[in-house]
Amino acid sequence: MHASVWRFRGDPDDLLRRYDAMVAEIPAASMRLHLCLRASDGMVLVDTCPSRAVFEEFLNGEPFRLLRDRHGLPAPERVEDFPVHAAFVEGARPVPMSHLRDGA
Repeated sequence: MHASVWRFRGDPDDLLRRYDAMVAEIPAASMRLHLCLRASDGMVLVDTCPSRAVFEEFLNGEPFRLLRDRHGLPAPERVEDFPVHAAFVEGARPVPMSHLRDGA
C-alpha cells in the first residue's frame, strides 16, 4: 500500500465544498483509506493506493485532473508520497501487514 499527502492552499470553506462535490462522483468502494483534513489555510488530503505504480498513474493521469477541473479544485501546492508501514482504522488493521508491504 502506498500513501500520499496532498496540500491545497486557499479558503478552506470553498475548497471543502469543491472537494465534497468532486468526491460525490467517486465510487465509495474505491476510497479504501482516505482522509480529508480542514487546515486553517486550506485543505490536506491523505489518500492510499495499492502500490506506488497505481499512485503514479493516478497522480499523472488525466481523469483525476479533469475531475478536479470540473469542480474548480486547483492543483495541489504539494504532493508527497510514502510506502505504508502500518494502518489502523478504529483500532483494527484494515489489511494485513504483509499486504501493505506487497504493494510498496
